[in-house]
Amino acid sequence: MLTKFLITISVIFNPLSFVVGHLSNSETPIDFSEISTGNYASILAISSHTNPNFLPIRNWNIAEPEFETKAALIFDKEKNKFLYQKNIDYVLPIASLTKLMTALITLENIDINEIVIVSKQAIAGYGDIGDLAVKEEISVGNLLHALLMESSNDAAIALAEAVQQNQNKNFINLMNQKAQELGLKNTFYTDPSGYEPTNVSTAEEIVKLIEYSFSQPFIWQVLKTLNISLSSADGQIHHYWVNTDKLLNRMPGVLGGKTGYTEEAQGCLFLVIEQTNSEYLISVVLGAQEKFLETERLINWVKKAYIW
Repeated sequence: MLTKFLITISVIFNPLSFVVGHLSNSETPIDFSEISTGNYASILAISSHTNPNFLPIRNWNIAEPEFETKAALIFDKEKNKFLYQKNIDYVLPIASLTKLMTALITLENIDINEIVIVSKQAIAGYGDIGDLAVKEEISVGNLLHALLMESSNDAAIALAEAVQQNQNKNFINLMNQKAQELGLKNTFYTDPSGYEPTNVSTAEEIVKLIEYSFSQPFIWQVLKTLNISLSSADGQIHHYWVNTDKLLNRMPGVLGGKTGYTEEAQGCLFLVIEQTNSEYLISVVLGAQEKFLETERLINWVKKAYIW
């Protein structure tokens, strides 16, 4: 209380000097809960013009939430800081969030227009989600839509087989090598789909992978697509794929995301949304009973708990 009182007095009598004195260290936590509305507005006006990194400011009148997830976070990409975090360094199974790395390795090792022949092993591997056919000839780009939109396990295996044939390298090794290159020390892959519970990472490292994935705009073009009709290379087999991310058309500003679920991992979801002033927020939830509801609650809380 004494700290809050002294801060309030400083702001009331000299808000400009108070702000300038704190702008040099944007990480310093400041509680504005007892500052009058008029002085609050003055501080925001001064700080936004003098040092944009001063924002967003935590409004401590909004209580910290309780989320039924094993791990969760909201990361402000522009300010490079966490606005909310829970168990972000816990190593957990990530289910189909694995497919983000699968897409990255594919795009870095094979042409998007390459034609892939879908094998019987790809269809039989982890189920037939994606509605692909054995011996179907289909482009890498179309398979990536099935992978990222429908979370197709057969597309994941078909792409991994295509890269292995093209590069003569083990696809899982390529995934794990990339994780090490990116400094993801707690991330490990054992299959390209995320079906196995031994595909693990942390919420914090998933953010790093998402940031890296922005180097591949095609991935985010696909992730923001609600639905699409695509065909095999000869036009004989037609597919209609719907994005598994239910928040795409339910929340404003969503740029894309990826869902995941297995019995061991429970619900997993990452989402990228555009906040005011072209500021991007990344949310990650792992081990959620209701991944869409928890993500929606988390994002709505952050928008209320911070002054933008």
